[in-house]
Amino acid sequence: MMKDGKWLAPRYTSKEIFEKDYAKLDLSGMEVKCPGCKDSVALHRKNNFGKNAGWCKRCNRAVDI
Repeated sequence: MMKDGKWLAPRYTSKEIFEKDYAKLDLSGMEVKCPGCKDSVALHRKNNFGKNAGWCKRCNRAVDI
């Protein structure tokens, strides 16, 4: 069963800013359900603190767990 994700706070205004903060690719990241549209979002980006997050294309928002 896929976990429900939550919006990443604070909210990122663009994918470019999000990808700058979450610069490391981590293809082993899990998938969660977007809290908005319920699409599957892969948490394939990691920040300097090792926290994973992903970007929902449909909602245009960052998602984590």
